[in-house]
Amino acid sequence: MILTVLAENTNIIISCAEESTSKILFEEYISTDLNRMPVEYSIIIKQILELNSIRPDMLTGGIISSCVPGITDTLKAAMNQLLPVRALEVGPGLKTGVHIKTDDPGELGSDLIVSAAAGIAEYGAPLIIINLCTLTTVSVIDESGGFRGALFMPGIRLSADAVSKSAANLPDVALKASHRLIGTNTVESIQSGILHGCAASIDGLIKRISLELGCTGITAVITGAFAETVAANCEYPVIVDSHLCIKGLVLIYNRNRRPGSRKNSRP
Repeated sequence: MILTVLAENTNIIISCAEESTSKILFEEYISTDLNRMPVEYSIIIKQILELNSIRPDMLTGGIISSCVPGITDTLKAAMNQLLPVRALEVGPGLKTGVHIKTDDPGELGSDLIVSAAAGIAEYGAPLIIINLCTLTTVSVIDESGGFRGALFMPGIRLSADAVSKSAANLPDVALKASHRLIGTNTVESIQSGILHGCAASIDGLIKRISLELGCTGITAVITGAFAETVAANCEYPVIVDSHLCIKGLVLIYNRNRRPGSRKNSRP
């Protein structure tokens, strides 16, 4: 059984998958906290495993992807306290199956690599992957399966927080679909503006990316916490895959697993 950890700026996603079938068994979110010690994260992960009826001795290995440098080593140490082998980390030296065509491949976030690996394997190319997290990231895979580049925008939650903090008398609202496009009260107006605005920007970007790549009928996949809500408001036929990043971690783990690489000591 594989333990996967995906560390993002706001949340850390803990998951497990069957090693033989790659079936995802559960996916749990915890808050990203730079002040926690490795043993604290180890306890939290162990509790999450137990809540899902998994014992640490059932784990055969693990892999981490982190776009938060200040927490990566802490999480790796926490994982290694529970695993029989050292956790793999998505980065240089690991086979991902993604051919990166950007100016500096070394600066590409591991979360983008992970989602691209799963996207290419599952949906082929050309492909656009929209990940709705702290940032909204748009990854572009060209017809040859190469990672051409990306676009970054403020995420949905970040946009909503900015509205309530920066504009006088506007409240913090729950981000859910409004009943109509044109809001008739403050809460509906904020909800509709943010969610429909995000969907409209995705539709527009897909069109412009398709023109720049010179291809039509490009596949678009949306993942992340708000994937279903936003996808429902898109005019372009998008695919919702909420587990895309976890699928990518499992895929990369299986490409790089080293059965004999057991730990000599605890970190």
